Amino acid sequence: MKRYRVRLTPEEQATLQTFVHTGVRSVQAVVRARILLLADEQGEARNDVQIAQTLAISSKTVEENRRRYVEDGLEAVLNRRPRKDKGVPVKIDGRVEAQLTRLACSQTPNDEPSWTLSMLGDHLVQLGVVDSISRETVRKTLKKIASNRT
Repeated sequence: MKRYRVRLTPEEQATLQTFVHTGVRSVQAVVRARILLLADEQGEARNDVQIAQTLAISSKTVEENRRRYVEDGLEAVLNRRPRKDKGVPVKIDGRVEAQLTRLACSQTPNDEPSWTLSMLGDHLVQLGVVDSISRETVRKTLKKIASNRT
């Protein structure tokens, strides 16, 4: 297994110390900075397990941050890169919301007492409005549009 060695320059050490002790930053960013400070071989270097125990994180996190520092540099560790996929694409747009609202306010099939979330989702799929939709997405959408049918 390849080991990534962290050797911080005095300027990098000063930058990390300032980063950790001043300003308002996310906890994850401060932890990543502390990982590098603890892993620095110029000072009192510790192994991944010791660093993980000290910071109450996994040793995999320590290993990943060592790798990122060696391969991409200090800025890559401190500033996380934005996600490429931007999360899961949204299935519900205004057109689908309108269909869902119309459906939820209409008469139920087979004289059921009221629409269930699953029935609404299944009916939207049958109508061809969406390819698939979960019960939870139907619930969140109805809640968002302030329906009392949730």
